Amino acid sequence: MIQWIASDILPASTRLSRYVLTNPDFLLRACESMEQDTVEANHKFSLVLHDLRMGGTWKRTNRGRLKQTERALCEQLAGKTRVTLLDLGASDGVTTWEAVQTLRQSLGAQVFALLADVNIYMCRYRKGPFVEYRAGDGEPIMVRIGRLGLRLSRRREALCESPDPLATLYLRLTGLREGMQLDARISLIHPLVRAEPSITALEMNCLKRHEGLIDGVDAVRASNVLNHGYFRPEQIRAAVSHLHAYLHEGGCLVISTNIDEAGGEVEQGTVWRKSGRRFELIENFGSGSEVREIVEGWGAE
Repeated sequence: MIQWIASDILPASTRLSRYVLTNPDFLLRACESMEQDTVEANHKFSLVLHDLRMGGTWKRTNRGRLKQTERALCEQLAGKTRVTLLDLGASDGVTTWEAVQTLRQSLGAQVFALLADVNIYMCRYRKGPFVEYRAGDGEPIMVRIGRLGLRLSRRREALCESPDPLATLYLRLTGLREGMQLDARISLIHPLVRAEPSITALEMNCLKRHEGLIDGVDAVRASNVLNHGYFRPEQIRAAVSHLHAYLHEGGCLVISTNIDEAGGEVEQGTVWRKSGRRFELIENFGSGSEVREIVEGWGAE
């Protein structure tokens, strides 16, 4: 569906935000305004990301939403003087930044974090009046012509929704699209995170093993990423196998999901410790992780 592109960044609660698109170029403007108004720029950066769908998922996160996982990490890492955290599916990294600050304050330790996400930047292409935005892997995200825009990104197959026919028609214009020229590479990492030297952004697919991470981290957090809405059981088992390989012996794994309830978001998840060739259950918070049986079944295998 063709939509009007807003002239400014709309609050997430604004009813009009359901019917308009946000211009991804606002990500660049938010970064440029950091020195003038840090608080406002930080907030606006996150709001732009909320309107981006990449890889079938929304790039949505908020500050202060992962306090339970932070508590669990502090408890499991107590006594360490140096900590490396792998934060899987961390989106713009603002919750990674919060975890680093919390761990530093709680442990009094050196804390380093790997912000891992399959999309850490977006590319902007142009040809004449057409401006197209693509993910780093080439996935089409959105196209705009002046103040009109069309979302191109696909939905998750599990939703069983048919694609937008207008988006399908546009994507068939191969001559136009192949003739576009790259003119900007837009970071999807929050400016607050980019200014933190102890956080390293890592473009990473959790279904592929990264040899450089093997036996390299003290803790892994996977919040709002390893769930049945995003992956099939066999894919989750593969991801768990990789995470087990990345952890030091005795390291901890936290998998959680945020659930919308009447009073706001609620975290529910599970904490495990790497013990030999399996994961040992430490605790559940809320109702526990929805993939708990897969994690513990993988260890039994």
